[in-house]
Amino acid sequence: MVASRRFLAGAVGPLASLLTLAACTEGSAIGEPDEAAPAPAAPEMVAYNEEASSRFGLVPLHAGFSPDPRIVSGEAIGEVRARSIHRKCKGWISERPDYLLETDTAFFNLHVLARSRSDTLLVVRKPDGSVVCNDNRNKTKDPMLRSHFPIGTTQVWIGVHDKGATAHYRLGFSEVKWRSSSIPLPGAD
Repeated sequence: MVASRRFLAGAVGPLASLLTLAACTEGSAIGEPDEAAPAPAAPEMVAYNEEASSRFGLVPLHAGFSPDPRIVSGEAIGEVRARSIHRKCKGWISERPDYLLETDTAFFNLHVLARSRSDTLLVVRKPDGSVVCNDNRNKTKDPMLRSHFPIGTTQVWIGVHDKGATAHYRLGFSEVKWRSSSIPLPGAD
């Protein structure tokens, strides 16, 4: 029994190191993938439960979800300062999250991208309370982040730069590397 416990403790150590490494690298903004990457299949718009405790509903995701990217839409509105969620977040967001991301499996690298004809930003609060913000990636107006997402409910806001401003957007989630053009602009269908 003692030998078994020692073996398990030795096996858990490397796993804990990997999880620590993942926590240190999460929340990085990312750019466009290499041009040699194959183009993803045409995205499909998906409707969600609008009665959840968010402005536009719940986005349930599990490992291997389809379609990928999963795309939803909404309208950002500048009601409260984004720094009310975290001091380093810029801009203005709605009082309630735009969407709730419900995951029943952890994601090591989930890509989140907002596309709009306006300059928007992302604010994400994970189930553990940590916050990731992104304004612009690669000097574009489309905010994107790639991060670890634990099991649970994540709050997602799409914000604007000015109080009272609004912006129609499409919000995409993907497990694979993809181009922002994979998500159509609002009004492009």
